Amino acid sequence: MNKNFLNEIKDIIKEIIKYGGTPYLVGGSVRDYVLKRDIKDVDIEIHNLSLDKLEECLKKFGRIKLVGKQFGVLRLHNYDIDWSLPRKDSIGRKPIVQIDPNMTIEMACKRRDLTMNAMAIDLSFVCNDNFDIKNLQIIDPYSGLQDIKNKKLRAVDTKLFNEDPLRFFRVMQFIGRFEFWPDSELNNLCKKMELKDQITGVIVAKERISEEIKKLFLKSQRPSLGFRWLQETDRLKEIFPEIYNLIGVQQRP
Repeated sequence: MNKNFLNEIKDIIKEIIKYGGTPYLVGGSVRDYVLKRDIKDVDIEIHNLSLDKLEECLKKFGRIKLVGKQFGVLRLHNYDIDWSLPRKDSIGRKPIVQIDPNMTIEMACKRRDLTMNAMAIDLSFVCNDNFDIKNLQIIDPYSGLQDIKNKKLRAVDTKLFNEDPLRFFRVMQFIGRFEFWPDSELNNLCKKMELKDQITGVIVAKERISEEIKKLFLKSQRPSLGFRWLQETDRLKEIFPEIYNLIGVQQRP
């Protein structure tokens, strides 16, 4: 993230605040900022504002894409940003989404998968014409900064983590991308968790798994680390039997 990016959305942020909203940069955007990586998937979460009011506000700056509206997410044409509202999801492959504009930022961060993704930055500061990018204040209720420093993957909430089997595959690709390692609690959870919907018993869709595998291969320096972790947790044979069967097979130099 750089000052130019924030200047590009400064007027939008000001208008959201004028409407009574509180805008936060959240999720992987904050993680990548901390890691000094390019931020490509920008996620701005708006608190204290209804979805209709947010839509009314954003319309002043261009055409609105309503593809994710049922999940409390809006897209503004020509901006590669998710403008979302805090929400709670029920268990299951097709969760009931409950949008809660008045949710605290700490509770909103709790629904994230890992502590490194459970941080936020209050963007109200950009309204100050003399703001300094170096003075960003990171809201870190679950010690994500310390876990990043220690190169540790840790679940924010083990119960919530276990409710979404796709998170297992996210751990796999994060290991390859960031070369961070799960703590013992997360490792034990991943060894045992069911990779299917807790309500319907349906296994995670192959399309969703393939998206995580793509990230592992295309965004990692060492994608092999993700597969080695699967072997260490005794799940490689179950998930990728073809790769498991290659173990010990001699290759020509």
